[in-house]
Amino acid sequence: MTASSIRALIFDYGGVLMRTADPTSRRALEQQHDLQPGETLELVFGSPLWDDIQLGRIEYDTFWGDVGQRIGLRGADLEDFRRRFWGGDRLDHELVDLIRHLADAGHRTAMLSNAPADLRSYVEELGITDAFDVLIISGEEGLMKPMPEIYQRALQRVGVAPEEAVFVDDMRENVEAARRVGLHATRFRGLAPLRVWLRDLGVPVPKPEREPVPDVQAVIFDWGGVMEELTGESAVLAWERRLALDGGTLAEILWGSAWRQLEVGAIDDEEYMRHIARALHLPDGEAALRFLQAFYTNDRFNPQVMAAARALRDQYRVALLSNAFPTQRETIQEQHGIAVESEFDVYVNSAAVGLAKPDPEIFHLTLDRLDVEPEQAVFVDDSLRNIDAAREIGLHAIQFVDP
Repeated sequence: MTASSIRALIFDYGGVLMRTADPTSRRALEQQHDLQPGETLELVFGSPLWDDIQLGRIEYDTFWGDVGQRIGLRGADLEDFRRRFWGGDRLDHELVDLIRHLADAGHRTAMLSNAPADLRSYVEELGITDAFDVLIISGEEGLMKPMPEIYQRALQRVGVAPEEAVFVDDMRENVEAARRVGLHATRFRGLAPLRVWLRDLGVPVPKPEREPVPDVQAVIFDWGGVMEELTGESAVLAWERRLALDGGTLAEILWGSAWRQLEVGAIDDEEYMRHIARALHLPDGEAALRFLQAFYTNDRFNPQVMAAARALRDQYRVALLSNAFPTQRETIQEQHGIAVESEFDVYVNSAAVGLAKPDPEIFHLTLDRLDVEPEQAVFVDDSLRNIDAAREIGLHAIQFVDP
């Protein structure tokens, strides 16, 4: 494919251009209003009126009035809740700069967002409308992703055929719908992997300019997705077909609420195995373990990254910070012959400390054990939400793509 094959680039807004980098304000709201962890998200995005506001059927204030009614807030208290709910969101200025570059290079650019009609005025306040030729907002259109009509409308407004456009969104169902329409589409996992994907399509993406960072004294590595490759989406889909599961079901079973409990030590490995067994209709935890051993093959280790960590210890303190199950240390020793507490100056397992990334507290705990300030450390992780949270507290963060 040549560079001229792609004439237009279409980007989602929430979860792509604007992301929640600091979850602490929502957690503080949950504590203040006696809500369960994650319940603020459910109140808003799980609201029975969420589709109505995104389709422009009701006003923004009507939607938030309903949210307030369900938690007993109104007036200034409701306005405070709404402000703090969005308080941890941050615009990705580097991504906006890339979009501006591509627009200056002659590509058509568009924002395609499921959002209330009010988004247009907010984007204008942000000062980023110059990056886009058109804004397509579901609340203005009466259509929303993944309806095929809204992709077709976006294509008409940028004036290109489906095969001449790329679409970037954080939601799997929206990406799959775009592909069915004929667009080149990818799930947004961060700017680093996006650059690679666009280059593979022939889009002339410039390399980011980097400045040397003074006074770095420590490097912090993630394990899953960095030291060891994660199971790819195609493999997950293959297992779902093999197990006759609906799309997205297996990911929720493996890495949903039960995993989130496991990774902070709220349940142990055996309870997690029983959860897997129940969800997959397996006879017992032993059968669940055999399934996981087949699902997670043993050839995913990245020896180049481990070699880099070892080499860095000549000059820096090196840490391993992992959202993990309680017995990760023993599993790594058994599978790879690596003793993490001798290979790393500091090892922080989320299940052992009761905290998990992207909680800022687990970063501060790791920095304390390394005896460095945030600006004196580099953090390497594959997860965008962890990268965003690390940067929010002042760490130099690098998103891992490949060795």
